[in-house]
Amino acid sequence: MSRVAPSPDNLVTVDLQAVAANLAALRALLPSGMGVAGVVKADAYGHGIVPVARRLKAEGAEALAVALPSEGAMLRRAGIEGPILVFMGLTPEQAPLAVAHDLSPFLAVWDDFAGLSQAAQAGGTQATCHLKIDTGMSRLGVGPDEALDLLERAAALPGLKIEGLASHLATSGVPGDATAQKQAQEFSSLLAEARRRGFALPASSLAASGGVLAPPPDAPGAPGLARLGISLYGGLPAPESLGVAPLRTAMRFTSRLAGVRLVPAGAGVSYGHTWRAPRDTWLGVVAAGYSDGYPRSASNQAQVLIQGRPAPVRGRVCMNAIMVDLTGLDPLPSPGDEVVLLGRSGSEEITADQLGGWAGTISYEITCSLGAANRRRHRS
Repeated sequence: MSRVAPSPDNLVTVDLQAVAANLAALRALLPSGMGVAGVVKADAYGHGIVPVARRLKAEGAEALAVALPSEGAMLRRAGIEGPILVFMGLTPEQAPLAVAHDLSPFLAVWDDFAGLSQAAQAGGTQATCHLKIDTGMSRLGVGPDEALDLLERAAALPGLKIEGLASHLATSGVPGDATAQKQAQEFSSLLAEARRRGFALPASSLAASGGVLAPPPDAPGAPGLARLGISLYGGLPAPESLGVAPLRTAMRFTSRLAGVRLVPAGAGVSYGHTWRAPRDTWLGVVAAGYSDGYPRSASNQAQVLIQGRPAPVRGRVCMNAIMVDLTGLDPLPSPGDEVVLLGRSGSEEITADQLGGWAGTISYEITCSLGAANRRRHRS
């Protein structure tokens, strides 16, 4: 027995007021005088780079941050003003783009500093940048032993202003973490010595979301910037940060029931029959799947919300469909009923961290995937 409705129109709804509320809650944790760089890279973690950036600026964010020069140029074309940091830096070939749009890249290689200086001179202006230091992430950045020498050499280049030192914590968000404390000590020591040598570096930054929610004891204070990313969208950098700030999930992903069917006891469900009905069971077919950014690894682990109540995912997540168990839902849901795969329904909520946990991943990946794959609407 089954009932079927037309395919639903899946939708990601982004609550910009939640982003604003999260910014206010996180700012309350910062040392007095420290500014915020709102991180909107990767299309604002799937939430929409331009609408989110505009709201962050309206709420007083001192700076914005992206990964690539092209993202910064997109913000400028949208009329967004103020400092824009570029985390992944640039190549000398991209330097004219950065100069033209007044972007501030994180740099760690002499040739990139020199290329930015040349582009600034050619444009008859002054370019800004930051010196990226690797204090333990083993990713990008100059080593601590070479940092101050490179700072002095780069600062002497014409048309160039170095506004800060920058580094990134590898284990942030966990209170008392020894690695984060060691990185903070090293960064603070380098920053203090650089300032002793006469470099103001007012936009220096170490703490991202995790460093704000669980600051290492020796983290530098103001002046400087906190780079707020996943926490602006209601996600956590680490489970240990839960409850430190009253964060709200900013993304809601909804679909509809495409079908409702009764399967007999013992029936296998979805590919591979990884779940079998222990009794005659009503199943709902949700027309969303991994092509819509919903993680296949959440098979037999996740829940959705129907009528404000949980319904567990049964069997493997398909490309365009998910089967869910409607047992206990009264009245029995009908085709066309709303299904909440992420976000709130009634008094229940599925957060990006919960869905990430069911899928064996993190909230960052969840929101980026859902935001990239679906129609998106913003509300404030």
